[in-house]
Amino acid sequence: RGLVICSCGSTGRLPESVKLLKRLVRDDIFDFVLTFAGVSTMDPVVVPALNRFIENVYIYDLKIWDALEESFGEDRHALNQSPVFLSFADMNTDENKVRRRVVNTRVLAYSNLKDGRPWGLDIYRCGNVKCQAPAYNMIFHPHGKQYYGKYWLQTKMRYSCLECGIMQRAIVCPSWIHAARSQNYGRVWYEWPLSAEQKRDIGVIS
Repeated sequence: RGLVICSCGSTGRLPESVKLLKRLVRDDIFDFVLTFAGVSTMDPVVVPALNRFIENVYIYDLKIWDALEESFGEDRHALNQSPVFLSFADMNTDENKVRRRVVNTRVLAYSNLKDGRPWGLDIYRCGNVKCQAPAYNMIFHPHGKQYYGKYWLQTKMRYSCLECGIMQRAIVCPSWIHAARSQNYGRVWYEWPLSAEQKRDIGVIS
């Protein structure tokens, strides 16, 4: 039982919307809810990856998160167009060998420094508390040694703000950002929505 919502990005971005979508899974109405968490969604770009996701779940019987990583995670064009929001239920076995239904909510995203989405986060902000410029008014570049393959997240970052002129160097990837299981680097995932502390890590002050 799954629900796919192919709509504008605010569906997977706004806190109240996210809370309602998670509740659909937590209350066991659906096993998963998939939607998008970008600014906008272009159906012709995301539908091919969406079809592969559905095939992976219902035909090839992959676990829901694995199905997402092997569909959108391998389609750079779809993931670059919009991050994917997925709330899903899984069965875990605890130390007493009791199986429990556990609900996870994550976003799978594509890290694109040139487009102002470090670690897939277009909500990144200038670290100057008096500025707080959005990511589209900042210029991002790798800093120092660049890593590739499964270690690519160890590459540090630097940015310059076009509004206040501040420059920040040697920015380390936050520990709550994880590399996706993909044959290609640049794919990341994190629990969603972000906590206040996580938002502060990327310059967002509520």
